[in-house]
Amino acid sequence: VVGLGQVGARVVEAGLALGMHVVGYDPALTLDAALRLPGSRMERTGSLQDLLRLSDYVTLHVPYIPDLTHHLINEEVLPLCKPGMHLLNFARDEIVDGAAIKSAWDSGSWCGKYVADFANKELNGHPKFLCLPHLGASTAEAEENSAAMAADTMRLFLETGSIRHSVNFPNLQPQAREGDARLCVVHKNEPGVLGELTGYLGSQKINIAQQLNSSVGKIAYTIIDMQDCPPDPAGLQEALVGVCPEIISLRFLGRLHENEMGQPGTFFYVRWANSK
Repeated sequence: VVGLGQVGARVVEAGLALGMHVVGYDPALTLDAALRLPGSRMERTGSLQDLLRLSDYVTLHVPYIPDLTHHLINEEVLPLCKPGMHLLNFARDEIVDGAAIKSAWDSGSWCGKYVADFANKELNGHPKFLCLPHLGASTAEAEENSAAMAADTMRLFLETGSIRHSVNFPNLQPQAREGDARLCVVHKNEPGVLGELTGYLGSQKINIAQQLNSSVGKIAYTIIDMQDCPPDPAGLQEALVGVCPEIISLRFLGRLHENEMGQPGTFFYVRWANSK
């Protein structure tokens, strides 16, 4: 099982229930995901290459991230697989290099089946390519769960600044706010930005009760809890943008049902919008 998040963890449990020896690999396993795994009842490898050497069936459950998982299964790793290994991909088509799969079949170096729920122009019509309908999210239960998850994700973002389930933006899930005001900052992921932010706040005698930061690629997301509510949130945002040109947007969270920092308790500043 490649990818041990929520879906991958359930696949692990299903494989164990069927009496399989399950091997898992995930280079970015979070603590929450690790706690969902069955511990010593499965084996974990330190690399994708090791997993491919051991496995008779390989199932992919990783997100598609262009710089990380694009063509994760390619001409370099396919020769490591057992000749009869079967590959299952119910994640994203781009994770598997269709041309490399076809080349391995044509050369006879690999004879296993490739099962996916995405059409592939290199493989369509090939007898070893099993393309299934991509309908996993179309059941009544899945639609209801997706709607509830989307609503809950937006609620948490508006109330706490939390960002979760994001693929191309930093995920950050803060605990309860410490202090009277929370500032959420989207900025370029460059050295010195956090120092500019905290340095200016310190110069204004603003005490930072808590600070959290996460980044993905060129974008970073920082949450700063202030001990006291600043007297002029709009002015502070303007000043921060002036001293920190890497800022993309800012958002203050005040008390949810009071409009001192915007209604309902939010105050946005977006660089490109405010500069017009």
